[in-house]
Amino acid sequence: MRGTHGFSTDQPRRRRVTLFGFGAAGVLIADNLGSSIASFTGYGFFANVTISFVLASTAVYFVVARGLWNIWPISLAIGSPPDISGEWTGHLYTDTDEYDDEDVVAVNELGHDLVKMEAALRIKQSWDQILVELDGPNSPSKSTGATILFDHEPPTITYNYDNEGDDFQDELDQHAGTTTVEYDPETETLEGTYYTGPNRENHGHLIVERAS
Repeated sequence: MRGTHGFSTDQPRRRRVTLFGFGAAGVLIADNLGSSIASFTGYGFFANVTISFVLASTAVYFVVARGLWNIWPISLAIGSPPDISGEWTGHLYTDTDEYDDEDVVAVNELGHDLVKMEAALRIKQSWDQILVELDGPNSPSKSTGATILFDHEPPTITYNYDNEGDDFQDELDQHAGTTTVEYDPETETLEGTYYTGPNRENHGHLIVERAS
């Protein structure tokens, strides 16, 4: 998937075992493709059809890791993380002091004197790739790396992101940061905290729910 990057998990054997399974499936396909087609169609000349192991295992990988990874029981067999792909909408609560009172949407209900702003997440995900894009109140950001912990409840997603800033706002320079959210499959929400690096130096809270 375009723009996505790999992520790590708390199940180190997941990738090795599953890739071995993809390879084993590739061997079976490479060794039996021709004879299987000949038997199915009744045309003996298909018995001479061959396919390389590399091509067969690569095809299995793309079909499963990109298309079938989140379908039970395949997801269980290959150790898939929770499927958080889709559109998420909600609010970002930030400690910024760069807004006048009339610019503040609201003060957050949690009582931490944070400025409440509308925000949206777009998440692309497969078995081993992910991309998290945040449309914040001023400028968008994209994830550059991620870790998904799902061996114990609740599943937790931590991702590093880069924000190119806004050329029209002097106070909003390019900056990087980290967001950690917990996924609640019952309420379909992501909730957690974020903080930014030296060029921004602020922190806050993110609460979004699945829109699609």
